[in-house]
Amino acid sequence: MFNFSLVKIGLEYIKYRWNHPSKKASDSEFKKDFFENCLKIDLDKDAKFHLKTLFNRLRKDNRIITITDFGAGSKKLGNKRKVSTILKTSSSKGKYGKLLYQLNKHYQFKNVLEFGTSLGVGTTYLHLGNPQANITSVEACESTITIAIESFASLNNVKSVHSTFDAFLSSRASDSKSPSYDFVFIDGHHDGEALLSYLEKLKPFTNEKTIFVLDDIRWSDSMFGAWNAIVQSGEFEVIDLFRVGILKLTPVKL
Repeated sequence: MFNFSLVKIGLEYIKYRWNHPSKKASDSEFKKDFFENCLKIDLDKDAKFHLKTLFNRLRKDNRIITITDFGAGSKKLGNKRKVSTILKTSSSKGKYGKLLYQLNKHYQFKNVLEFGTSLGVGTTYLHLGNPQANITSVEACESTITIAIESFASLNNVKSVHSTFDAFLSSRASDSKSPSYDFVFIDGHHDGEALLSYLEKLKPFTNEKTIFVLDDIRWSDSMFGAWNAIVQSGEFEVIDLFRVGILKLTPVKL
């Protein structure tokens, strides 16, 4: 996940724990609702069964695929990887996958956009939280999106798009019927300048109630610098969960 050194990550985590405000001292209705209600949601029985089945299949998948990385990819892993290894190192699972489930379960998003499908694990958590949501998941790597489509076989309302993020946004700009996304999950590229660019380009396709989740905000100096710039801009209400950041436009005070 992280590109920082272990020492730097350790120091950053200490700072995070020291400076992070109490959940009880949430300074907005959005944050209060998130901590007191959204985070208390648990996976239901059907979701647990579906995820267990998915994980069992992917853990046993020893196919070696070629990864085409269009962003700031891993410096330790080669471009030839086992599907089972990708599951261990790259996919949204555990508490972070559960977070996606909780968000879609609680806020009942109508239109969801995911940048970075990988094996489709995060997409699956999102779908299970609210099967009625229309999910568009964008992935530039043909090999991983092929695996993800297999995972989506039993899911409704999930659309896979093989494209770079920039190409997808360009295509949406010329589409008058493009939906307004209520939720955007950005889990790819891992470059701070690119992240800020995506947020800017997404503005025409989101609204004042859209919630953004940014993964790996401390993955590198570049990503953390972009996160700090977002926080300092005052444009968004922000929730810092160390690995991920959550954004919602700051309400206009009348």
